[in-house]
Amino acid sequence: MIELLGGILINPYVLLLGGLVILALGGETLVRNASGLALKSNISPLIVGLTIVAIGTSSPELFASLQAAWNDSSGIVVGNVVGSNIANLGLALGLTALVRPMTIDKGGVKLDWSILMVVTVLFGVLALDGVYSRIDGVIFLGVMAIIMFGQVIRSRKMKLAQVALKTPSENLNGFDQYARKSYPVLFLWITTGCILLYYGAGLFIDGASNLARDFNISEHVIGVTVVAFGTSIPEIVASVTAALKGQSELSIGNIIGSNIMNILFVLGVTTTVSEIEIDPNMITGDFWWMLGTTALLYPILTVGKKVSRIHGAIYLSCYVVYVWLALT
Repeated sequence: MIELLGGILINPYVLLLGGLVILALGGETLVRNASGLALKSNISPLIVGLTIVAIGTSSPELFASLQAAWNDSSGIVVGNVVGSNIANLGLALGLTALVRPMTIDKGGVKLDWSILMVVTVLFGVLALDGVYSRIDGVIFLGVMAIIMFGQVIRSRKMKLAQVALKTPSENLNGFDQYARKSYPVLFLWITTGCILLYYGAGLFIDGASNLARDFNISEHVIGVTVVAFGTSIPEIVASVTAALKGQSELSIGNIIGSNIMNILFVLGVTTTVSEIEIDPNMITGDFWWMLGTTALLYPILTVGKKVSRIHGAIYLSCYVVYVWLALT
């Protein structure tokens, strides 16, 4: 009986399903309490998405990359970051827009897109020598510190503007009960949501990786597809959940912020622990997909007032083509 139960628990399909259930619960917990924090602090949901939620949903990428670095699986480390960024836009943004078109603040989001684009180019420039050194890691973390400091200043200015206009944060109706919680309780529930997302993603990755290895897929391909998809599920769940609750700013802020954190935070921490060799295929192929999907966001943010279902379909199609090319 025990052996049968053990066999069921390590079954890849059971791991996949269990991981998805935990991820859904974690996404719900994270979004509700992050929205309550934004309402209580009178901070823009976009800023909360770019910082707290983005760091939380990027934690699976961080731990997966650290584990891969310690196991000398450098292909998975860089592939996970690049693949996750492509998946965040292609899948998270694509699926979220298909489920519910997202109304955006073009001025604020375009600024954050500019930061993401600069960070993506920095990723490519530092990769030209074929290795991410510890110095590169310090550079990534230094840029992250500057950006986070800028976001703090930006949130204060936005708060002062809202107070002057006597307008609360937008799109937060229905979250008053969470805003009534104390700050320690809110941060406790946000942390709980992140932990659920982390363990849910871990179960999903274990199940997906076991299935992938049955088909003799290379380490690099596993990194940019299976592991990247698994570690991007928190972003997908959090963004879709936020969109369904009318939290467009929180949703798109989470996606853009997570891509910034994947490069600066995940690679920064990982490469300060261990130098990472870069697969030439990443520089000549995957990086350009990441740069292209990031650049594609600019015309979407420039034309119109929302990320529509058509935009979502375009991004989802790009991701399908990318995965198909990676697997062939």
